Amino acid sequence: MLTSSSIVSLVTLILCIGIGAAIGALVVDNNAADAIAIADADADAARSVKSFSVLSRPIDLKYGQVHNTLQDPIKLPGHLVQEFSTKPMAIVNYVVDIVGIDEDGEEFQVPLYDGYNHHYAIGIGRYGLMKKFYEAHKNDPYGGYGLNTTMMTMTEFMDGMRTIGRRRGGRAANFGGGSGAEERGTSHLLPDGYAHVVDNPEALIPLIHLINTKNGKTAGKGYSPLLECPCTPQRVFDVPHDKIDGKSPVPPFSCNLAFEQEKNPSCFMDIYESGFRCCEHGVFVIDTDKYDVDALPETTFYFKFTFEYVDDTPATVPVRPPACCDVTANLTVGGNIEYDVPLCTPGISPEDCVHEMTSTQFFDLMPNYHQDPHKQEGVDPTEEVDLVYAVGHLHVGGLSLDLYDDETGELICHSAPTYGTGLEAGNEAHYLTGMSDCVFDPPLKMKRETVVRTIARYNNTVAHHGVMALWLMQVADPTPASASTPAT
Repeated sequence: MLTSSSIVSLVTLILCIGIGAAIGALVVDNNAADAIAIADADADAARSVKSFSVLSRPIDLKYGQVHNTLQDPIKLPGHLVQEFSTKPMAIVNYVVDIVGIDEDGEEFQVPLYDGYNHHYAIGIGRYGLMKKFYEAHKNDPYGGYGLNTTMMTMTEFMDGMRTIGRRRGGRAANFGGGSGAEERGTSHLLPDGYAHVVDNPEALIPLIHLINTKNGKTAGKGYSPLLECPCTPQRVFDVPHDKIDGKSPVPPFSCNLAFEQEKNPSCFMDIYESGFRCCEHGVFVIDTDKYDVDALPETTFYFKFTFEYVDDTPATVPVRPPACCDVTANLTVGGNIEYDVPLCTPGISPEDCVHEMTSTQFFDLMPNYHQDPHKQEGVDPTEEVDLVYAVGHLHVGGLSLDLYDDETGELICHSAPTYGTGLEAGNEAHYLTGMSDCVFDPPLKMKRETVVRTIARYNNTVAHHGVMALWLMQVADPTPASASTPAT
């Protein structure tokens, strides 16, 4: 049965009941003095659900500056590590927030017009595995160009966590990947019996893409243009050699035919204006020739990750993200991740100014963006997986994201945004503050080779740069003991 949750305030209320008391005793790890881990022992009697929260390491950014990289693994509270030293943890829900800490040591929510969460990814597993992953990728160009040549992208982070998770006795869990500001008010609660399963959870490793947008001018008056990562004069484009800032762009420019035919600027380096590839770690998305950078105010941000978990049982079914979907991709093109929304044609009434793009992809055959197709050898395309959760990722201006079975025309999921109406954090006017999700209970059986169709709609009364239209889903692989439940 497919259910869709679109009332963010209700979701928030449910989360408050389940995890609102999570801010308990502060636990500071002596080996990670600049990170704070928070845990509580409250449990939901019905599901025996407990929760814990972890703060990222501090992120110090000047106005217009970008953080877009991994943080050193943060050790989980000692009592959790001890409790799950000999058994797996089953994480059933999570929420992410941006917070600050005032002079009195009190935590407060940061509004999006001060700090914009472009996207994040999270890994949880054994400390040694997380640390090894960090050391191998800490200088990779997550934001587009980077500091060395290993060329890791956000999707490769998620795939790396899954690779670790396939090691016997060392399963790691990963969360997010394309999730951003719109997921502040979005539940990720899985149906009963499904979970992100972690063996010996000891540490959390976050990949955080955050932009300091705090200038005191945009609150309540419109969204900050910095969230679209404008390419400033400081970015160096070398089109003949396919380089930006001396590095090959990450990911490579790769759009499907529909975007290429409309000459979408995000698909071509020579007309690229704004987006992910101009948002590398440490750069500014303001023209620093017009600012005294040394005099710019600096703000300290934290990401707060809160998880709900239960004890793992033999009946718990692990979940993972499938390969699909990106509206800029198709059956053979891995996708560009982002695209531009052109300004509406003059003379069209504002209510009809809707930019719509469509693409088709295999549900779970492409392992990652731009990867070697030979890696698909040994995968049975007719194998069924269980779809249990789906939510769309859109940027400001987004109207909806729909997923269909391309053969039958059946709507699989409709994900719609919520926009804020005020000044308080979580309800910022003109910002996308929530997305409705789809929970499948019982799960929807999907063949890996099923062709699905994504339809993305954006309002284009104003032009938008570097937007995204991605599906973030969770599936379960078949097990010998799994029963075949027909989709309803």
